[in-house]
Amino acid sequence: MKTKNYKNNYLKTKTMNRKSTLFKNTTTKLIGLGFSVLIMCSAAFSQNSEIKGFVKEKSTGEPMYNVNVYVEVGGIPYGTSTDTNGRYTIKPLNSGVYTVKASSLGYDDIITSNVKLTSDKITYVDIEMVEAAYTMEGVVIVAEREVIHEIPLIDKAEPHVQALTPSELSNSVNQKDPIKMLTMLPGITPANNGKDVYIRGARPTSTQFITDGMKSITGEIGIPGLAIGAMKVYTGGVPAKYGDVNGGVIVVETKSYFDLAQEFK
Repeated sequence: MKTKNYKNNYLKTKTMNRKSTLFKNTTTKLIGLGFSVLIMCSAAFSQNSEIKGFVKEKSTGEPMYNVNVYVEVGGIPYGTSTDTNGRYTIKPLNSGVYTVKASSLGYDDIITSNVKLTSDKITYVDIEMVEAAYTMEGVVIVAEREVIHEIPLIDKAEPHVQALTPSELSNSVNQKDPIKMLTMLPGITPANNGKDVYIRGARPTSTQFITDGMKSITGEIGIPGLAIGAMKVYTGGVPAKYGDVNGGVIVVETKSYFDLAQEFK
């Protein structure tokens, strides 16, 4: 009888251990899946910017077909080729500062740096291709020509919008405090409680925070400064999609998977 009881207890314990291990493994997988979904959703909300442009040959002004135009995302080339009209579109992209590269057989590589993207906006980058030089032996010498993209102080399409790029945020001494970072922009004053802001004198309750496409229920940013990838402030002319807002709108984008991967390299 003792031997049978011992065997029964052993089998019960073994079965319980198996169930416990299975439960732990399932829970771990579900947590991992949930985390992955959050990252994917965050990336989907933040990737809403794009680059468009027209590529032509500098000497003739004719549009160029099948020119490779791309940027680097997380160290990986991401782009497209021009159509028969010389036009191209690169999307979706996160907010930030990019370098646009264009290359075609028999032409110099054109590098356009300092291309600044903000959320919900198309940035236009037109490119002029220059024929490559040839040696006496007929060998093509392909050079790189760098062009700096000019950023106007006031965007005609969005005159009431101000933005903070990832590089500006990471270099800020107030990186850990989102509200203090916002005060880097003109017309924005922090409230005494340290959680709200005055935009052009409007009451703090008139300001709406939007984080990754979701309205803040508490009326605050609600995330730490180190998790913010970019910020955009509407001080007027607020788009209808953000609803009826009397003050300003602060659009916050969290860092993407590629941003975090670059930080922990």
